[in-house]
Amino acid sequence: MLESVHRRKLERKEYRVSRQHRLDFHGAIHIVHVWGKAGFNIYFDPSGFNLAAAERWTRVPHLLRFLELLDECCSECGAQLFGYCIEPNDASLLMRTLGAPLEACMQRLGGRYSRHLHREQIIPKGVSPYAKRYESKVVAPDYMPHALRRVHACPLRSGLARRAVDYPFSSAPVYVGARARVHLETDAVWRALERRGLFGLRDYREFMEKAETPHITMLFEQGSALDAQVVGGHLFVAQVRDAVRHPSMPPTREQLIAGVAKLMGLEPEALNSDDHQAVLGRALVAWYAQRLRSASLGEVGAWFGVSGATLGKGIRHHRRASPELFDRKSLPGIQPVDVRGGDWE
Repeated sequence: MLESVHRRKLERKEYRVSRQHRLDFHGAIHIVHVWGKAGFNIYFDPSGFNLAAAERWTRVPHLLRFLELLDECCSECGAQLFGYCIEPNDASLLMRTLGAPLEACMQRLGGRYSRHLHREQIIPKGVSPYAKRYESKVVAPDYMPHALRRVHACPLRSGLARRAVDYPFSSAPVYVGARARVHLETDAVWRALERRGLFGLRDYREFMEKAETPHITMLFEQGSALDAQVVGGHLFVAQVRDAVRHPSMPPTREQLIAGVAKLMGLEPEALNSDDHQAVLGRALVAWYAQRLRSASLGEVGAWFGVSGATLGKGIRHHRRASPELFDRKSLPGIQPVDVRGGDWE
């Protein structure tokens, strides 16, 4: 009896550990799915979906806010967004993490949107809008077109559209010339198609209109036979595991502060003052700390005795005023981080 209880405790412990673990590394490409709680439509009310295409955007204020937050979070966390599809109660994203880990980026996005829904009284206070934790898989670069096709096909599977390009609340229309409502990095998808011998819009359309093969469906739904969290072949799984085991060493707190101070022509101690330059300097430290995976906003805030929210506001303000300071590939005295996840396989 005691042995049985002990075994069940171990099984629960193993489950909790595996549930918390996510594959991620600098440069990883992720396909991500988020579900709203049953009974709510957390992104938009589908009742107005039969309106003319131009009118649909006037009936989806919460979806527009979600896209704004998605754009902000990708920028702040150093993530590249390749594609998305938003349905009434769930969202699918295809993105690459080049700065903060996926977990940090999704927590920020989910938290901000949750607070928006509570403020707008779409979801009662104290109730989470999400049905469960988001799901994610790491995708090999050569499978990016398949991942994008799968994301764009979501409204076809749910009966919201007959063709992906006709569904307005996804990136499918953008890839064929429509205006983008968020910043999309499309070049990587086009390069992946070219490696398959597909060039130009005509080949893109033909590929996207093809049905998935059973092999591709199983790969995305069940993952690799070697790792359920990976969409890719055996070589890619080995590369992912190596990247996870041997991450690049992020710069230390002292290196970040010294690098930003040198960039601004200041002494490191000056970043602790209350003047305008110090506020800018702290925003830069927070920005690069996230992108180089050194610390979160809250952790950087603790370095300077301010809140993470204050640093976030500082980043948004100063990025608009001095974008050249925030777009550098490296800081003085700090080597650029190797960007993994390029043309593997």
